[in-house]
Amino acid sequence: MNCIHCGKPAQGICRFCGRALCKECAQSMPFIITIYVGEKKTPKAIVVADTFYCGICKPQPEPIDMPELA
Repeated sequence: MNCIHCGKPAQGICRFCGRALCKECAQSMPFIITIYVGEKKTPKAIVVADTFYCGICKPQPEPIDMPELA
């Protein structure tokens, strides 16, 4: 697989969209693994920092309704 940006051999894939990336072109972005309700009914998230990110895709900050799948 080759990098989507420069064509060099890829070192990984974007955590959000799956595009191939080399180390030089990869950016980083935090990725939420899961969200749960903790003590005192406070929402908490388990987050991985510095995941591979292509810089092209646009991860959405909020869930998107998809009634057509119901």
